[in-house]
Amino acid sequence: MQFVDECTLTLKAGNGGNGVVSWRREAHYPEGGPWGGDGGNGGSIIIIGDHNINTLFDLRNKKNIFAQDGENGQTKMATGKQGEDYFIKVPLGTSIYDASTKELIVDILQSGQTYTICNGGKGGHGNAFFKSSFNKAPTLFENGDLGEERKIDLKLRYVADVGIIGFPNAGKSTLVSALSNARPRIANYQFTTLVPVLGTTKIKDKTLVFADIPGLIEGASEGKGLGHDFLKHIERCQMLI
Repeated sequence: MQFVDECTLTLKAGNGGNGVVSWRREAHYPEGGPWGGDGGNGGSIIIIGDHNINTLFDLRNKKNIFAQDGENGQTKMATGKQGEDYFIKVPLGTSIYDASTKELIVDILQSGQTYTICNGGKGGHGNAFFKSSFNKAPTLFENGDLGEERKIDLKLRYVADVGIIGFPNAGKSTLVSALSNARPRIANYQFTTLVPVLGTTKIKDKTLVFADIPGLIEGASEGKGLGHDFLKHIERCQMLI
């Protein structure tokens, strides 16, 4: 799978369903009365951290994501079906920014962590909702609210206990393969490792995550070569070797 650590998504939560105007028409109920149900709420878009994912590759080509609209209300005061939420799974260490303002919205750092990035629209009320002692035959109803829309930038910076850094062909991949379950490509030439590699190992009851970072060259901190692209992946490491 190709390593992708940045992408941009346009999101649209579901619209709420409309309320309806309906009247009770049954034998033995001469008074009838309002019977229109409410619309269902639109589905929301929710970000969720998944420790089984190490890249944003699956999101790179999605571009536009839509949650399901809520259904309109029904007669017999039945509420329309609620739109299904849309869950976006991201790797741990994913930072989400507003694409327009560049402000940080949320950091996803724990497995199972969720954040509602776009709320679905609320369903509108049917005419049964507006019945009162003053108005026993209301013809009022509400349209559902529109779901939220926003454009976001996703940037991945790995969360690891130990980051392994150094010059090209210095033995970083060999070290991480000996310490953990990772199996990075190893060869006797420079820049064998082109993308960060994560490996885990258990010591008693603690799990350690190692990050093998591609070789750094002089001037990497000024952006030379691939410096900035990969230096960001050691920002959250608790320890550097």
